[in-house]
Amino acid sequence: MGNNPPLNDDIEFSDKDKLEYNAAHLLRRAYKNARKHMLERLSDLKLTPVQTAAMHALVENGSTSQNKLGRYIGMEPGNVHGLVERLVAKKLITSRRDETDARHYVLELTNLGKKIAAEAIPLRFMASEDLLGPLSAKEKSKFLELLLKLT
Repeated sequence: MGNNPPLNDDIEFSDKDKLEYNAAHLLRRAYKNARKHMLERLSDLKLTPVQTAAMHALVENGSTSQNKLGRYIGMEPGNVHGLVERLVAKKLITSRRDETDARHYVLELTNLGKKIAAEAIPLRFMASEDLLGPLSAKEKSKFLELLLKLT
């Protein structure tokens, strides 16, 4: 095994095939950068980006089921339960059985949750502006339009 030439000597590719032009790689790096900005903005609130996304969704949509919340924020179904447990433990949301379907739980922001969401949502937008800072207004608009198309 020690005598084998490096793999890159056996692979031919053009400049457009470089990792730095790979969409998935660039999206992962952009996500990492976006998360960094979000964590910096939210640090005083001791909330994660996904926790604030869930609270933001509840502000926008009102009471909803765990399932709908998970779909709305793009979270894997298996992870939504843990997210809800953490937000309930922080007394930011309540979770109760749906009166019309006992298989489902209804999530609602508490009064504290509404207060924290009112602080967190502007910070989320600031973090987004931090991330998009290098872009012109026209580029920001087009970038968001393209991201929506991909999601």
